[in-house]
Amino acid sequence: MNEQVAKQVLAVQGYVELGLLSDAEEELNSIDPNLDVAGMLRCDLYSRQSKWPEMRELAERLARQSPQNSQWWISWAYAVRRIESVDAAREILVEARESHPDEPIIVYNLACYASVSENYDEARELLDQAIALDAVCKEMAAKDDDLKPLFQE
Repeated sequence: MNEQVAKQVLAVQGYVELGLLSDAEEELNSIDPNLDVAGMLRCDLYSRQSKWPEMRELAERLARQSPQNSQWWISWAYAVRRIESVDAAREILVEARESHPDEPIIVYNLACYASVSENYDEARELLDQAIALDAVCKEMAAKDDDLKPLFQE
C-alpha cells in the first residue's frame, strides 16, 4: 500500500471512530475499490450503517473473486444472517471452512449459529475448536449473547 492510500485509510478509520460515516464513505470513495483494504473498509462501513444487502453483495463478490481471503466469507455470512437466516449464513461458513479450516472466526461463528439453533452439543464442540485455534475466542464467548445458553446449563 502506498503512502497516499495509507493516509486515506487512516482518514476513513478516523471518520468511522468519530461516527462521521458519511465523511468516511466520501473518503473511501477516493480509494481504489480493487484494493483489499477498500473492500474491508466498505464492508465495515456497510455493517455500521446496517446496509446488509449492500454488504452481502460486496462480500459475496469478493469471496468469489478471492476465496483465499477468509474475511470476505465471514463478512458475507454476517450480512446474510441479518437479512436471510442463520441457516443460510451457516451454509456459507461451512463452505468457507473447507478452504479455511484453521480460521478461528469461521469456527467461532459456526458455534454461534449452532447455539442460536439450539444445537448446544455441536456449539460446544465448535467453540472448543475455535478456542484451540485462538484463545481470544474464549474471552469473546463470555460476552456473546449467542453463546449464553452454553454457560447457563
